Parts: sequence; structure tokens; C-alpha cells
Amino acid sequence: MDAAMNLREQHDIKELFEVLQGSGLKKEQQEVETLVDYLESMGNQFSQMIGELQAMREELEKMQDKGIRATVSRVLEGAENKTQEIWGKVSMIGKNLIQSAKNALAVFREKGVNALRRAVSAMKIPQVLSAVKGMMHHRVKKMNEKAEKTQMLAQELHKAKEHRRNVGRILAGRGAKEPTGQAADRGILANVQKAFLTCGRMYAGMEQAADKALHRVEQFCRGAEEKPSVKADLKQLKNHRPEQRNVPPVKKEQFR
Repeated sequence: MDAAMNLREQHDIKELFEVLQGSGLKKEQQEVETLVDYLESMGNQFSQMIGELQAMREELEKMQDKGIRATVSRVLEGAENKTQEIWGKVSMIGKNLIQSAKNALAVFREKGVNALRRAVSAMKIPQVLSAVKGMMHHRVKKMNEKAEKTQMLAQELHKAKEHRRNVGRILAGRGAKEPTGQAADRGILANVQKAFLTCGRMYAGMEQAADKALHRVEQFCRGAEEKPSVKADLKQLKNHRPEQRNVPPVKKEQFR
């Protein structure tokens, strides 16, 4: 996890930035910096989400209905485990980036700037950002689905309690009452729902950040493609031959 949170403090990443800048590979430098910035921004958010889900599992212990408590606890645990899994994948991207930086530096020392450019291209930074964006989008949907199901469960639980109370009143010869306000157990479930919604918003924020980072990288690539090649221009000038006019031959009689 630390690799993804403190990438700029890694020796190989620092040196790669210096070498890219010194070699005039601005596009490649911008690509790597964009990915580094994005990965470093995610650490605190994942920590917050995991803490939120863990706190809800503790609060759930106050629920009296053991069956509902066990069911919701499993859902929370699954959400927490999945969040840990996604964070592990993000952290692995950071670790792989450090290794890729190390390999790129080694290639540069051995084969020069062109090899360094190819090494950065081989990191496939646009594809990495696109894959992360897809992961975040999927988790947004899952968290929102869990929030919706929790709300439905809370509503049904509340209705069931009110129904049982009314059955007791009817059997005792009293009339049924209109449903009362929010029950205590539903209050806990409302907090669980809120936790899922909070995590969904955080995943949505990371998805949007990935989309912006991807857009920036694509702009860098387009900008590099649109720049005229100096070598190509020089080659064109070298090969350019001025058109020769077809001058008719001079006849000897013209000098007579």
C-alpha cells in the first residue's frame, strides 16, 4: 500500500522524472506524473472507506434481531473485503510502476533515449487508467445497490414489527394502529445505508479522477503526434530538388 501512497518518494521514480526531463521526453514525463498523482490521491480515500465499513460492523452489534444482524454483517464484511481487494490491486499498480521505472532507467543507460521512450510506452499508462476507471465504475454500482437493498430491508423490517404489534392488538380486542415512526433497528440500518452511499460517492470521485487523468494523457499523446518532425522536415529539404525548366536547345544559326 505504501508504494501507491508515496510514489514520489521512491528513488527510481524520482530518477525517472529527472532522466525524462533531461532527455526532453516531455510527453512521457507528463504521462508518468499523471499516473503517479492519481495513485497517490487514492490512499486516504480507501483508508476512509474501510474505516467507515468497519465502524458500521461494530455499530451493528447493537441490533437486537440476530438474523438481520448476521445478514447485514455479512454484507458489510463482503463490501469491506472487496474494498481491500481493490486497494490491493491499486497498490500493485504502484509497485509495478516502480519496477517499470527501474527497468526503464536500466534500458536508458544501455541503449539511450529512444529505448527509454519505448520503455515508457510499454507501461501502457492510458490502458492502466482506463482499467482503473472501469473498476471504480463497477464499485459505484455495487455500493449503490447495497445501499438500496439495505433501505428495502429496513423498510420491510419496520413493517413486519408494526404488523406483529397490530396482530397482538387485534387478538387482545383492540384496533390496529397506523405505523409509527422510525424504529431503533431501522436507525442502525439507516446508518449502514449511509455508509454504503458514502463509499459509492468516493468510488464515483475516483472514477471521475481517473477519467480526467486519462483525458490528460490522451491530450499529451495527441499533442506529440501533431508536432512536426524536425528530422522529417530536414530529410524533405535534403531530398527536394528545384524543378528544371525545359530550355530549348540553341541553334547555331541564331549566332550567325
